[in-house]
Formats: sequence, structure tokens, C-alpha cells
Amino acid sequence: MNDMNTVNYVKGPRKKSGFKKAMILLVIFFVAIFLLRAMGLFLIVSSGLEYANAIVVLSGGDESRMQEALNLYNQDYSHIIVLTETGNVVEGYDHLHSFDMRIELLHQGIPSGNILLTNQVVTSTEQEAEATKQLLITHQFISCIVVTDPYHTRRAYTIFKDVFADTGIKVMIRPTSDHWYTADTWFIKLSGWRFTILEYVKYFAYLLSK
Repeated sequence: MNDMNTVNYVKGPRKKSGFKKAMILLVIFFVAIFLLRAMGLFLIVSSGLEYANAIVVLSGGDESRMQEALNLYNQDYSHIIVLTETGNVVEGYDHLHSFDMRIELLHQGIPSGNILLTNQVVTSTEQEAEATKQLLITHQFISCIVVTDPYHTRRAYTIFKDVFADTGIKVMIRPTSDHWYTADTWFIKLSGWRFTILEYVKYFAYLLSK
């Protein structure tokens, strides 16, 4: 009898201990999801849109940036699309990527006169902002919508606002629609971790360099 009572006495605390550990792990899991989602949400910025003099497509990313610009154009948010010149050549061909993008826009029905290209060759978001600023000033534009990938919007918007601060030109930011990067799912992909960490590093590096 004593042995049986001892066994029952031991089993009770073990069950309670296991349940407690499970609850702690569950809380940790939900806190982690909350924090990861918050990290993604911080990077994604979207302005309330209104008609603008130009839609600016930042370089890099995939075709979703161009598609978003086309969608905005077709929704009459602007009648001008601005491309930034990176000097990059299309792989396997001997022409510039900007030329390829221009041809794609023409095929989509955008008139040649409605497609503008920055004059300077750019290699960073800061340089894109400066080149775009000069182009918009030259054409006496007073507003623009900047299109880029969701994870890039926070940094791009911050940089453009800083660069355009002395111009009076209104800057709006637009993340691409139907993009793989979302606040709810970025952390389930390796590429999501890579882009998120890289953006945080670049964003805070930019803030510290100001």
C-alpha cells in the first residue's frame, strides 16, 4: 500500500509540472509571433494616395514594382512614370535594364512621352532620391508616388522625405501589392529573415549617418 501511494503521489506533481511547461512554451510562442509580426509591420509603410505628378519606380526587386506602377497609372493616380537609371545591363543581352523596363511600359500602352528616366546613374536608395529630386524639379512637379517592395518602404520613405525636405514636393510611398513579403508570414521564409535583418541594419545605419 505504501508503495502504491508513493507512486500516485509522484505522478501528480509531474503532470502539473508538464502542464506548466506547456503553458509557458505556448506563451513564449505567441509572444514571439507578436514580436516578429511587429518587426514586419514596422518596415511596411503605405501613404494615403492622391493624384501625383509622377509615379517613381525604384530599381531592384522583381516585376511587382513595375506592375504596381502600371496599376496606379491605369487607376489615374498619375500620367507619368519615372524610372531610375542604375546602369545595369540585362543578363544575356547588351542593353540596359532601364531600356528593357521602358520597352515593357511601351508594350503596356504607356506613351513614350509619359516615361521619364533619371539622368544620373544610381547605386543606392539615397542616390535614387537625389536623382529623382533633380528630375522632378526640372519638370516643375510638386508631388510623386514612390513604388517599392514592402520591406523597403520604411527606409525609402524616410530617405525621400529627408532629401525632398527643402523642395516642397509631396512624397507618397506605395508598397507593391500581392507581394510575398507580409507582416504575418515573412518569418516563415529564409529570404524573409535575410531581407528583414538587412533592412533593419540599413535603416538604422542611415539614421546614425544623418
